Amino acid sequence: MPATEFPPDVAGLLGRLLDRLAAREDVVGVYVYGSLVTGDYSPAASDIDVVVLVQREPGQAMTWELTELHHALAGTGGPAGQLHCLYVAADSASDPERLCTYWFGDRMTQWQMKLLTQAELASAGAALYGPWPPPGIEPVPVADIQAAVHAEVTGYWRRISRRRRCWLQDSWVDHGLVVLPRAEAVLTTGDLITKSEAIGRLAGFGVPDSLAQEIRRRRDGLPVTVSKRRRLFRAVLARRVMQNGVARLSRLGPSASPAG
Repeated sequence: MPATEFPPDVAGLLGRLLDRLAAREDVVGVYVYGSLVTGDYSPAASDIDVVVLVQREPGQAMTWELTELHHALAGTGGPAGQLHCLYVAADSASDPERLCTYWFGDRMTQWQMKLLTQAELASAGAALYGPWPPPGIEPVPVADIQAAVHAEVTGYWRRISRRRRCWLQDSWVDHGLVVLPRAEAVLTTGDLITKSEAIGRLAGFGVPDSLAQEIRRRRDGLPVTVSKRRRLFRAVLARRVMQNGVARLSRLGPSASPAG
């Protein structure tokens, strides 16, 4: 995908990143996936998701060099805080449990090349540098994606739905509720839908139109004012929707039909 198809500031950031990474002999390929490729990118809300395949697992020296690279890149301007860059050894790219070196916006940490990431990259990714398809990355069977989503819903999101204070925050409301229709799409049809599509399906989980529009406005970068009273009411509502949604999705298996 030519850089001209990205928003200008994102194209500039990715160009600067690519200049630095392509100069390294240990870089196999640089790939972008997610909203930038599906056409659902929001400057106000989206991450810039990049996978870098490298010849070997980054050691201490290489990790330090990559950290310095990203700090220098952040100083050049652009939406650097949205950049999430996962460094994956090509010979272990298909292992969803292996921890990989991960630049997360403003710091270096570790994360995994999860099955959903592999699926998104294989089905709707783009090579900025290197061969396509990415070496070691193959299409993920639908049944495996469904199993991974089901496990995340019944594990992580069930735990989150029991918390209280987090639902006072805009970010948790926006991210958590949008998970429900996206998970349902995977579990019922195997489709990977965008966040914008998911917002359009929130009513199916009992989300009032006013709240769905609030979420959409924030995603579009429009101002949203939420009073203290409204925030408390919204937290109770969102938590209840999330708990009911998790219970509903937990009953869905591969190729199941949506619950009524």
